[in-house]
Amino acid sequence: MSVPRGLYAVVYVSRVQTHRIASLTLAAGTRLPAYATAMGRVLLADLTAPELDRYLAKAELQPLTARTIRTAEQLRDRLDDVRRQGWAAVDQELEEGLRSFSAPVRGANGQVIAALSMSYATTIPQPEATEQFLPVLLSAAAKTSERLGARFTPDGRRRPQSPE
Repeated sequence: MSVPRGLYAVVYVSRVQTHRIASLTLAAGTRLPAYATAMGRVLLADLTAPELDRYLAKAELQPLTARTIRTAEQLRDRLDDVRRQGWAAVDQELEEGLRSFSAPVRGANGQVIAALSMSYATTIPQPEATEQFLPVLLSAAAKTSERLGARFTPDGRRRPQSPE
């Protein structure tokens, strides 16, 4: 798979592999198309409207599986969902048999600066994965964000100051 550089791809900087569930080799430095990954959608959802327009003007939304988003309108709709719920899910759009969740890591200014992600095989029912895995991922992303000085919920709302 040929993947463009920069804004058009997510780059893995660290990965913990428990056991192989995908045919992809996802080592540090691996680039994947942003539009087809949960991490990419978390990052794209935080772009300004002009930045997203520029991305969509240049991105080639190639079908990687039968489920991959193919139009800018579909991607915009999914990014609206990500903004609203504060996390992204991808169901077999990058590779058949592979689902993933991703949550934003925010800096002190509230901007998304990274994303945490987890993948699982389709042998695990989606409702079960959402109930068991997603809260752990959201908690880890929130704790990481807090360590970076962020006081924001995953969907970007400012957290109230706690009384000291």
